[in-house]
Amino acid sequence: MARLVRVEFGGPGRCLYCSAPNDPLQPGDVVVVETDWGVGMGEVRTLLDNVAPERLKTSVRPILRKATATDMSRRAALHQREREARNFCRERIQARNLPMKLTEVRIGLDSSKAMFYFTADGRVDFRELVKDLIQHLRTRVELRQIGVRDEAKVLGTSGACGRPICCRAFLQTFAPVSIRMAKDQNLALNPGKLSGMCGRLKCCLAFEHSLYADLKRRLPRVGSRVTTCRGEGLVHGLNILEQTVLIGLETGGQVTLTPVEIQVRPRHETTQGPAKGGTSGDRAAGGQTDPGQAKRGGGRRGKSPEAAGSEPRAPERGEVPADVAALEDE
Repeated sequence: MARLVRVEFGGPGRCLYCSAPNDPLQPGDVVVVETDWGVGMGEVRTLLDNVAPERLKTSVRPILRKATATDMSRRAALHQREREARNFCRERIQARNLPMKLTEVRIGLDSSKAMFYFTADGRVDFRELVKDLIQHLRTRVELRQIGVRDEAKVLGTSGACGRPICCRAFLQTFAPVSIRMAKDQNLALNPGKLSGMCGRLKCCLAFEHSLYADLKRRLPRVGSRVTTCRGEGLVHGLNILEQTVLIGLETGGQVTLTPVEIQVRPRHETTQGPAKGGTSGDRAAGGQTDPGQAKRGGGRRGKSPEAAGSEPRAPERGEVPADVAALEDE
C-alpha cells in the first residue's frame, strides 16, 4: 500500500493524486507537482494512508518538492501571464472566426509549456491559432479539446440542490449517465429537471441507480395481471422506495398492496381462448384469420384478451422526447 495525497490546483476544479515523499506533509502545504501542463503548484487537501493506487482509477503523479518562496513568487507572476494569454487567445479566436470556446489556460512554473483547454461542437482546425500563440508566448503550446462536463467542472457553480456541482466538488471521472436511469427511478422526462449545468443528464442520476434497480426487480411490472385478496387486477403503478404496488381491480376501484400480498399471474394464463364471435372450428379449418379483422384488432370490441393481458412494451429510445434524448452523452 502506498501513502498518497490529494493535491488541488486553483480550487477543486482540478486535482491530482500524488505519491507522498519521505518528508511529512500536512493539509494546506503547497507542493510542486509534475502535471499535464508542465510543473504545477498545488495545495495538499487530503492525506490517504494505505490506499492501493489501482483503486483510484487514475494516474498517480510524483511530488517534486515543497514549494519554496521562489516558487510562490513565480506562481503569482504566472497568474498574470495566464490572464494575458487567455485574453490574447480569445481575441485571435474571434479574429479567425473559429467555432470554439476557450475555457482555461495553464502555464507551468518553468514556462516550458502552455496548455489551452477549449470546447467545440466538432473538429476545429486551430493550426494557425497555435502559430499565433507560440509567437506571442515564446513557448511550447498545446490545445486540448474537452467536453461540456469538463467545462462545468472547471468553471464551477451551484446545482439545483443549492450545493456546489458534484463534478467540481468531488468527482474525479465521469460515469456514463443514461435516460434509462431516469426511467428506472420513475422520474418525469422533463429536460429542465434532468439536465445539469453542463446541459447533459445530471451525474447524480447514477448515484442511486443501483439501489432503484435492485428495488424495482422485487416489484411486478406495470401492466402485469395479478391475483390479490380483493380479486384479480392489473398493475397500474409502482412506488419503488415504499415497495408498494397500485392495482386496478377488475371489480372496480384501486388498492395499494405490498409484493407479498399479491401473486403475479404467468402470461400464458391470461390467454382465454378465441375471441368472441369466432369458434375453434374456424381456426382449425385453415389456421388463418381474416386479414382485415386482424388489422382492425377485433373490430369495435377493442383489444383481444391476449392483448389486454400482455405486459406493456418498454418505451424505446425513439419514443423519448427529442429534447430529453439530446441530454444523453453520445
